[in-house]
Amino acid sequence: MTGRPAGETPPPSVLMVDPSLFSLPYDEHLCRALAHIGVPVTLVGRPLRTYEHLEPEGFTFAPLFYPRTETSNADWRGSPGRRLLKGLEHARGLLALTRRTRTERPDVVHLQWFGLPFLDRLALRRIGRSAGLVMTVHNSTVLHGAAHAAWLQILGDRRARTMFDRYIVHTKKTANHLAELGIDADRVTLLAHPPLRLNHTGGGEGAGPLVEEFTPKGRDSEEKPVRLLFFGSIKHYKGVDLLVEAALRLAARGLPFRLDVLGRPFEPMDGLERRVATAGAAGRIRFDLRYIPDGLLAERLAAADIVVFPYREIDASGALALAVEAGKPIVASDVGVFGEPGTRDHLRLVPAGDVNALTAALAELVEDEAVRAVWAAAVRRLSGTMSSWEEFARRSLEVYRLAADAAACRRGAAIGADRLDPSPERVR
Repeated sequence: MTGRPAGETPPPSVLMVDPSLFSLPYDEHLCRALAHIGVPVTLVGRPLRTYEHLEPEGFTFAPLFYPRTETSNADWRGSPGRRLLKGLEHARGLLALTRRTRTERPDVVHLQWFGLPFLDRLALRRIGRSAGLVMTVHNSTVLHGAAHAAWLQILGDRRARTMFDRYIVHTKKTANHLAELGIDADRVTLLAHPPLRLNHTGGGEGAGPLVEEFTPKGRDSEEKPVRLLFFGSIKHYKGVDLLVEAALRLAARGLPFRLDVLGRPFEPMDGLERRVATAGAAGRIRFDLRYIPDGLLAERLAAADIVVFPYREIDASGALALAVEAGKPIVASDVGVFGEPGTRDHLRLVPAGDVNALTAALAELVEDEAVRAVWAAAVRRLSGTMSSWEEFARRSLEVYRLAADAAACRRGAAIGADRLDPSPERVR
């Protein structure tokens, strides 16, 4: 932990809240960096699963949410009964969070993701009486418009998003979204996402070996296959179906490649798997449909020749932050963070949803090692331009001070009102 000059105001204390730990690597990097510059910080989330890894260096971890439904042996798909139980546990977690803010009195509560916005808003309104409220808005679209999203996960989102003192965003797209909600630009801070580094502590429970090598048949039988990699949770907006279609076209042309699709699916995958099998491309396109632990993902990234993000839509992307650190050429859709100034010139971009363009870009890189080398060098240059986590933490600290000042003004106004009208109705 770094020291402070004499007389400098102590940094505000922070509760970092990510109920489902949707962005655990991001949370860990940020909390560690904040602790390093002297910020007292506690990460609030759920219990870790056996395949997850967290090193709370200098900060505290408090698993207040989902003690029963988010355990290592829970079925992630979930039955209606389990979803109902999780909703009840979310409410209990909010009560626990509110009690913790009342006893520990942090200066700032920093929310990463909503769980149930209509409930979160009620809890945050109470918490905001004493603490500054900050939110990182990772996405401008609620759940990226997922067709399967439960309406309770959307209910109240707009009103909840407008109640914070300060906001942190990673892209101009997200900042524009907040402006459309009527949030003043001076309450929004744009901080680019720094690179993420994986824990190289082994594959973890349930981790299998690297996918086996294979020898394609046909004119390229003497060539070493070029490895394409998609990784991350599989949802409709990420365009895995578009990538599979492009890969099938590459296979029909006999190009020497191997596509690995790694990640936990949140939509049915049977149709895509049957399509690949029917096309006789199972040797070229492999699905590993599970959570991929950090150690194993690090191995897969090291083995990959090209990383592909065929997203239909996106704002910020933790997967991009991981891929940039690996230094491999990246083919991505021209949306969100991929198309942001300062990033777009370092990636091989294609129009979102355009399978023809995606196929052409992949074919170019698969067939030409020199082209791959050019784009790999571009990604390494991008990594060199990205801010460090310590700089990101220092900018976040500026945001926290402003939010804490806003909370102090609220407290002062409440005290003044109580002095003017000390009736029981005014006393809280």
